[in-house]
Amino acid sequence: MVKQGVDLLGADLWDEVEYSQNSDCLPLAQAARRLLEAKDHAHEFVADILVSPSPTDRAGRVLFEILREYAKKIRIPGEEIVESSAHALRIMGICICTIATNLSSCYCLADLAQAVGQEKLEEALTTGLNDWAEKAPTPPKR
Repeated sequence: MVKQGVDLLGADLWDEVEYSQNSDCLPLAQAARRLLEAKDHAHEFVADILVSPSPTDRAGRVLFEILREYAKKIRIPGEEIVESSAHALRIMGICICTIATNLSSCYCLADLAQAVGQEKLEEALTTGLNDWAEKAPTPPKR
């Protein structure tokens, strides 16, 4: 962890972090949250550009929502950098709280745990649904 901190921040800044009395990672957690919110806003913007105003009929609204959800999932150039930067900020915050023996109130650790937990839950649900779809009996065709 020390070597990576030095590589990322430089020896002088890492020494300041390591010996600082400041054990609050909140600014790092907030910066990571803002990065991820900006990514979400960018996806909303892409969806707004690609999808015209919602039609009034039911079938048109359903198609509109399908297209809008698809548009939000389009990968935006640089998106991976934003995600990895937010992750790096959280890891730095966790390092600061670890050094200060303050993990019990570490905002970065809480945010990371929530994000990873949600991803694992979604992964488990998707796997379960896929398994169920493969094994479930299919209704007879008419």
